[in-house]
This record gives sequence, C-alpha cells and structure tokens, in this order.
Amino acid sequence: MRKKLNRINLTEEIYQIIKEQILNHELAPGTKINIDKLSRELEVSNIPIREVLSRFSTEGLVKVVPFKGVFVTKMTIRDLDEIFELRTHLEVLALEKSILLIPDDELNKLEEQFKSMNVKEIKKELNLESVMKMNEDIHGLILKYCGNETLKRSVTGYIERIQRYISFIYEDIEESYYDLEYQEHYNIIDKLINKNVDEAKEALRYHLVNSHKRTRPYFV
Repeated sequence: MRKKLNRINLTEEIYQIIKEQILNHELAPGTKINIDKLSRELEVSNIPIREVLSRFSTEGLVKVVPFKGVFVTKMTIRDLDEIFELRTHLEVLALEKSILLIPDDELNKLEEQFKSMNVKEIKKELNLESVMKMNEDIHGLILKYCGNETLKRSVTGYIERIQRYISFIYEDIEESYYDLEYQEHYNIIDKLINKNVDEAKEALRYHLVNSHKRTRPYFV
C-alpha cells in the first residue's frame, strides 16, 4: 500500500489512515504495529507515526507495552461495557445541550431521510456504510450542536470504538437488530422535533442501553 500524502497535514493524514486500518480490522485486535513497515508504506519517517500512535494510546485504540511495542487494543466485554456506559452518560448530556439549538429544517430533513430509508435493502446488501450512516446522521447532529468541543470529541471517540465492535460482527448480526436500531433512531428524531427534552433524553438512553444489550452477546 502506497499513498501520496499532503506534507502540510502529514500527521493528520497518517492519523486518519491508520485509524481506518484499526476500525476496519486491517490491523486486527492484538496485532503488534510494525512502525518501520508503516513508515515504508507511507513514505514518511517514524516520527509522525509515533506521534499518531501516542494519540491512539490516549484514545484507547492501541496499547503501549514497555520493551515489547505498540499493539492494537483487544476487544473485550469489559471494554465494550465501559465504552457504552461512558457514551450513554455523555451523549445524553450532549442531547440536553443541543436539543433547543438544532435547526428545525435539519431535523425535518433528517426525518425525511429516515422515512425514505429502505431498511430491508440495507439488510439484504449487508452494507456496513449504510448502517453507519444511519448512526452518524442522528448522533452526529446531536453532537454538532452541543456547544462543547471536548464533549463532542469524547463521544465521537467512543462511537468510533463501538464501530470497531460492530464492524467485527457485522455479517453475523440478526435482521431484527437493524429493525430495532431503525425504530429507536426514528423515535429519537421524533422527540427532537417535538423539542421535548426529557422524552428525547429517555429515547436516546433507551436506544443506547438496548444497542449495548444487542451487541454484547456476540462477544460472550
């Protein structure tokens, strides 16, 4: 793999490339990261790669083992439980901060997108990108208007780590999983449109708790 990088945004581009490799399991859980190999593939020195790996360490995507190297973080039930617990609390806070700030036209547009979505086609084609887009559209909108960049970055990081779990089990997920995900997302949109803070928070909390319950058995 060779990719021509923009030297102006070098570190950020390397960050995105390696993150994608981790999230889509090109760099599998538990894999030792070969810094020299990545350096050759990306035609850069080891320095920006080490900077990126340091960021991943703080984000929980890699683990630095003294005298042994850097390894892609393994996926465990405990990790999944902790991520969902933190995400649930923080994203409900983000919704509380954003619900009255999200423009009506953006909510109406999102509602129309969901109404026209063909869930059966998503299941038939097993298109992971389509499923992820359904998640990104609504959760991304909540985070966009929360007015707190630190909160936004934190929740986004947890969402990406959960994405790694979902993409790992994607082909084994039962069809009912998608129906429930769709229904719960649509319910959140409805509560956001009605500007009912308590009901919207409960709808989001209900969705995240149940999404956790649906995902967990695949890793037992």
